[in-house]
Amino acid sequence: MGRGLGELSAPNNEFAKVHPIKKAMRTKAFPLLVLFVLMVVFFSIFPQLYVGPHAQFLGMRTFWRILEALSVTGLLTIGAGLLIVSGGIDLSTGAVGSFAGVILATGISNRGWSWWAVILVAIAGCALIGLINAIIINELKLPAFVATMAMSTAIPAISLVLSANHVGTFMGQVNFRNSTLETIGRHRIGDANTAALVVLLLFIIYGVILAKTKFGRTLYLMGGNRAAARLVGINEKKISYFLFINCAVLAGLAGLLNAMRVGIGGAQVLVGEQFTGITAAILGGISFGGGSGGLGGAFMGLVVIRTFAQGTAVSGASAYLTQPASGALLLLALAFDYFNTRRQRKRLGI
Repeated sequence: MGRGLGELSAPNNEFAKVHPIKKAMRTKAFPLLVLFVLMVVFFSIFPQLYVGPHAQFLGMRTFWRILEALSVTGLLTIGAGLLIVSGGIDLSTGAVGSFAGVILATGISNRGWSWWAVILVAIAGCALIGLINAIIINELKLPAFVATMAMSTAIPAISLVLSANHVGTFMGQVNFRNSTLETIGRHRIGDANTAALVVLLLFIIYGVILAKTKFGRTLYLMGGNRAAARLVGINEKKISYFLFINCAVLAGLAGLLNAMRVGIGGAQVLVGEQFTGITAAILGGISFGGGSGGLGGAFMGLVVIRTFAQGTAVSGASAYLTQPASGALLLLALAFDYFNTRRQRKRLGI
């Protein structure tokens, strides 16, 4: 039950006899790995032909830059991945992350709060938003899509009110300076950004929880068959509360990390990035209908998206290509997920 409907490609006894290499090739992450290799090859050759020999893509520094670039969105992807596996969704995470950044910036630059106190306030505020989302969805019975979409429009307005008339505010963005926070956001171990390594560790921890624990199996069951989940006594409401609060807290951490790196908190800074996280999750094999996929594939999906962005930057192409490409990837991932799920259901006679 842990793999869910979307990952049942053969009966268990037959699947166990498959050669490990063929078994790996059948996973949803394998096409992403192939795409990643092709992108690395392309962006290693193309820039040197059309930009010049100084345009270097291949190398460990590029790898660490990609990992650093995906760390903020990676936190959004983890929260989105768990929710989608369970059959839920949260479209407000970009706004929640921006809200956390605004609290950090205004707290440091205008109120003189200590850095650790303002971080606690920001995380608590994000957790409260997650709680409100869960209450609206579980108690008022509004669809998660509608409730979180509404929240994604309300939160930026609140962020604008918080940032209005503060010193250092420009176009809804608040500048701040704090050496400790800059150190936290930009600290490196060699070429590797420390915060990026922490996000990678979180992917591993959450991935293991999802794939190897009873809680993870519960999420798969909820996403794959809610009626069966109720019959076996799973408290869906309690788990939903946890997932929405967890998703909002991770979004808040993403916003805090982004603000620490650039020294700016803004109401619109991360708005829209929730779709990158959702794209990565679905591209990596997490079914939009719930019940299948894992965070390993979601991480690979995010790597592919950020590799494309880094490659276009090295190639001298317009940065505006990244967002349309991300949208195109989401459409392709949704189409693939739809046809793959339909094929699996047909195979199982459902």
